[in-house]
Amino acid sequence: MSGAVSQPAALAMRWRAVQLAGIQAIYFLRLLILAKLLAPDAFGLLAIAMIAISVLMRLSDIGIIPALVQRRDVTLAQQDAAWTVGLTRAALIVFALVLAAPAIARLFSEPAAVPIIQVLALRPLIDASASIGVARLTRELKFRELALVYLPGACADLVVAVVMAPTMGVWALVAGALVGSAVTVGVSYGLAPHRPRIRLAWRGVLPLVNFGRWVLLAGVATLAGTLVTQLAVSRVLGATALGLYFLALKLAFLPVEAAASIVGSVAFPMFSGLRDDIAATARSFGTLLAGLGLLLLPVYALLVALAPALEEALGARWIGTAPIVRILALAGVAAILADLLAPLLMGRGQPARVFLLEALQTAVLIAVLWPCIAFFGVEGAALACLTGNCAALILAAIWAICSSECVLG
Repeated sequence: MSGAVSQPAALAMRWRAVQLAGIQAIYFLRLLILAKLLAPDAFGLLAIAMIAISVLMRLSDIGIIPALVQRRDVTLAQQDAAWTVGLTRAALIVFALVLAAPAIARLFSEPAAVPIIQVLALRPLIDASASIGVARLTRELKFRELALVYLPGACADLVVAVVMAPTMGVWALVAGALVGSAVTVGVSYGLAPHRPRIRLAWRGVLPLVNFGRWVLLAGVATLAGTLVTQLAVSRVLGATALGLYFLALKLAFLPVEAAASIVGSVAFPMFSGLRDDIAATARSFGTLLAGLGLLLLPVYALLVALAPALEEALGARWIGTAPIVRILALAGVAAILADLLAPLLMGRGQPARVFLLEALQTAVLIAVLWPCIAFFGVEGAALACLTGNCAALILAAIWAICSSECVLG
């Protein structure tokens, strides 16, 4: 590899940018329109349902899909087994959430969340039924096809949610999510054909699980921070405050998550192919990091400057959102290096380090969360998030510097 980033990877990244930029633009438009149509407590109820689903998704995620991307010699039998495991896992999650919804709602002190949790629980099952061929497209850097898989679902989500919002309230958000997932599943079989077969072959999945266990642990560590933060805000300050935090979090992390998805989805398979060439890996990492910085730092500066105007545009129900957005924007800036380092470590077969990054971030966040909320309210939750991200940034910087010194030395 002579250049910092290969031409196929650069082309794939452009198509990934089209996909993510389109989806995030649709999501941002949807968020702003629905914030005008719905009250903050609707977003708070949705946040409770989403975190409940995320808990079980993370706790049961054995990292099979990333392992399919990372491995070079995946058989059809392994793909069928992975699809079967994913579908079975999703069915169990639906069953568990339907039964546990009342207890989850009591935990958050919001009984109105029960039916929302139970209905939205269908989304993981719909998502899991998508073609396993999508993993093959990712491994082969075919992001033009992936863009065409995911964009129609995002559009369907937007249209359904906005049309139903005036009459259905929070249920418009639920309906949009389910319809969007169903559309994505249908398109996936058209653009990533794979005849699904139920194959209960644990031996075929076991090699993938050995890689994926660290993906599971990293996901659990991330989820713990999100769960504890939203639980604390809901129990101490209520659903309306949780809605303010949820909206601010989505707005503030939209740029870094979109950029990390664009770069990371290409970087992961690229770094997997370069894992025997340390010098080329270091050059590619430096190029990608510089590009991310040049792209995101002006975006976040603009977000910080425009936060008050955004709050005013959303209306009186959303007063107090601007300072939360500003704090979380700084947390997004702090996450840039760690979010790029994760696909590098995964591609080089070091997922344990990704777990350590996430574990440190969550541990620091939880350690300062309750005092911050007690003193600063919803803004305190944002400050705790910023503190945890800064801790992960320091560790990521140390690893990045050490890796550079190894290459130069």
